[in-house]
This record gives sequence, structure tokens and C-alpha cells, in this order.
Amino acid sequence: MSVTEHKGWQIESRSYEADGNRWYPRALIGVFEGGRLYTHDVVALLNLTFDTALDADDYAIKMAKAWIEDRTSALAR
Repeated sequence: MSVTEHKGWQIESRSYEADGNRWYPRALIGVFEGGRLYTHDVVALLNLTFDTALDADDYAIKMAKAWIEDRTSALAR
């Protein structure tokens, strides 16, 4: 599990192992706004798996950053 920051949001990779030796990408995103904590869980499609936890975590962080980018661009409109 690793934690990184992107545009004020904290991203915590939470990839998990299932089916014996396959890793599923997952990340928890959180931000404090207006004195409140907002979180969002990002999970890949179930058919998207990786051989290693590191590869799944890397993908989870990319998914989380893309979600943040989409959200911030939608709010800017």
C-alpha cells in the first residue's frame, strides 16, 4: 500500500490479491474541503488483473489520477 498526492487529493493504493496469484487494482481517494473529508473508491473492472501488487498499485494510482482530473475539469466548467 502506498500513498501519493495529486492536486490536493490523497491517493492510497489498496490493490488486493484474489484467485490465487492475481492482483486487482483499487485506490481510495480523499480530500478535505470546507472542513469535511470526502472520499471515493476507485476499482478496476474485474477482468483487469496484474501479476504483481506493484503493477496493480501503479495502475490504481493512474486510475485515481484520471478520476481526479475528470472531476476537477468538470468542476471548472
